[in-house]
Amino acid sequence: MNSTQDPDGLLELILDRCIQICGVESGSLMLIDEKQSVLDAVTSRGMNQQLLRETKLKIGQGITGMAASTGKAKLVNDVSKDPDYIQVKEEIKSELVAPMIVEDDIIGVISLDSNRLNAFTPEMLEIVSVLANQAGQIFKNLQTIRSLEQRTKIQATLIEISKVVSSTLDQNEVFDSIMVTMEKSLRLEKGSIVLFNKEEALLRIVAASGLSPEEIEKGTYQPGEGITGKVYESGEPIIIESVASHPDFLNRVGYLSHFKHDPHNVSLLCAPILSEQTTLGVVNAFIVQNKHTDLKSFLDFLQVVASIISQSIKIQNLVEEAKKEISRENIQLKRELKNKYKFGSLIGKAASMEKMFEKIQLVADSRASVLITGESGTGKEMIANAIHYNSSRSENPFIKINCAAIPENLLESELFGHKKGSFTGAVTDKKGKFELADTGTIFLDEIGEMDLNLQSKLLRVLQEREIEAIGSTKAKKVDVRIIAATNAELEQLVAEKKFRADLFYRLNVVKINTPPLRDRVEDIPLLMNHFLEKYTKDNNKSIKGISREASRLLLKYRWPGNVRELENVIERAVVLAQDEILNEDDFSDILSNMVEMPESTVEVSHTNHTESTSGMEPLDLGSGRLTSGQLDGLDGRAMEIVVSEVESRLIQYAMKKFRYTKTRVAKFLGINRNTLDKKIKELNIEY
Repeated sequence: MNSTQDPDGLLELILDRCIQICGVESGSLMLIDEKQSVLDAVTSRGMNQQLLRETKLKIGQGITGMAASTGKAKLVNDVSKDPDYIQVKEEIKSELVAPMIVEDDIIGVISLDSNRLNAFTPEMLEIVSVLANQAGQIFKNLQTIRSLEQRTKIQATLIEISKVVSSTLDQNEVFDSIMVTMEKSLRLEKGSIVLFNKEEALLRIVAASGLSPEEIEKGTYQPGEGITGKVYESGEPIIIESVASHPDFLNRVGYLSHFKHDPHNVSLLCAPILSEQTTLGVVNAFIVQNKHTDLKSFLDFLQVVASIISQSIKIQNLVEEAKKEISRENIQLKRELKNKYKFGSLIGKAASMEKMFEKIQLVADSRASVLITGESGTGKEMIANAIHYNSSRSENPFIKINCAAIPENLLESELFGHKKGSFTGAVTDKKGKFELADTGTIFLDEIGEMDLNLQSKLLRVLQEREIEAIGSTKAKKVDVRIIAATNAELEQLVAEKKFRADLFYRLNVVKINTPPLRDRVEDIPLLMNHFLEKYTKDNNKSIKGISREASRLLLKYRWPGNVRELENVIERAVVLAQDEILNEDDFSDILSNMVEMPESTVEVSHTNHTESTSGMEPLDLGSGRLTSGQLDGLDGRAMEIVVSEVESRLIQYAMKKFRYTKTRVAKFLGINRNTLDKKIKELNIEY
């Protein structure tokens, strides 16, 4: 008995041994069906099988039923004298019944019959009772093992389904894989996932196991219609033990036609797919029952699957919403970029800038190569942005690369890509910038720093419109518009044979030169206000403007770093400012970099006091001497004019000495700042 793992074979073996020991003609082994409170004959010898199936002894009915009810073995050597006996066969004269008891639970009985009177002895009853209890224990253990095996299979299937769900975001693929996994791993007969379609207001099969596409198409239900509709409406799981006889089963898709054996032995399990307070649909499975099927465990499993499906739908909805949001943001960003790099948004009113904007407008929608030249900080990258985002390629990639920022040995791989194993460290294939920019634009900054060998490969891209990755023998066509920029004199590099002449002419189809800031001084106030507004907002400051003195200081500065330097200076001043108005003290950093103009070029404005005195000789205060003619011309105003002239000269000297920093000037003169401002106004001093 301990050598077999087959419960049916074990029961037959036990019954055969009992019949052999007692030397009788027939017998049966019955298990208690607790749901129907009857004895179910699972195996027999010498008995009419159909009669046994039709004769369902109730617990407590007959000699056998009494033993199953009381748990007491009984020996009857003359059945005609026992009032509890129920005749099954006319020839039976004696009967022995032993209950199968495991841990005080009665799980069944062994019943032996004989055509002879007095066929059984007390010793036989004792032996059969021991065998019945031992068989009951072994059978119970096997039931536990089978239940554990079923649960292990269920757990393994859930793990497999979890892997499927986490491996893809394609909802249809997830649903189909769940059904395939359930059918393959648990050998479920049929099953389907039914979801509510809001547009149609119908429940519709979205994935199924063992159904044709035509049958799946038939699988639609109104909420509340059939078993599926009722589970959707109630939100409660259900077990239908015999689906064929259930009044709510519609068999709309023809499930029962797939079960060639007894359809009345087919059970249906349904679990709602819930999401918070909403029912999304139903998952169901058909199972052909046997004696050992644990439908409750299968329903628990199905509810977990329903939860996984719910999470998959939720994730898919979040992904779709994220995609929509990203799409909306992408569209908005592209609109902002287009607006940002419209020609009218590039700041400048100088004639040189207007001429440049006109050229950008003309070249933007062509596919001609553009070479942008100019000093560092003049906005070459912004010009490239403006060209791309105002072209027909604006919806396609815009790839930027700084040729001077990447070592020569890596730049080729960055530009053209490489194949796995083409050099040490190339562990995977890599796409280059040109391939990523296909159908769009590539911006090559600092093109003058590119190695001569790479220049030849770049020339091929311009001529043949194709690239070849490192380690590849196959060229690939690309459609890329090239915009290059440099602050170097490429003509000089060509003359020095440091830059290929043929590449220069290919790049220099349209040349755009960005003027330095010192050559468009009229744009400085516009740029100052733009950067002030930008960084005041970015740094959450409440700066209202720049003082007149500070503005004059910024206008006098040469700006060797061009617009980029101006932007950095304004940003630094905003970050460090403590007042609502930026004054010259907030720009002390650039004062130390200013180049003093020669004395002869400094225009010193004289006061109007001497100009109002007609006919008088010019005052020569520098010599320390005044002529009688000069003194006579100052009649009545000598003290005022002479003192004013001295003060004016002294203030202008101090202003120049301390680079127009009024705080330092006032300290040098020994007066306070307000007095200095008053004197400058009274004496009409310009600086």
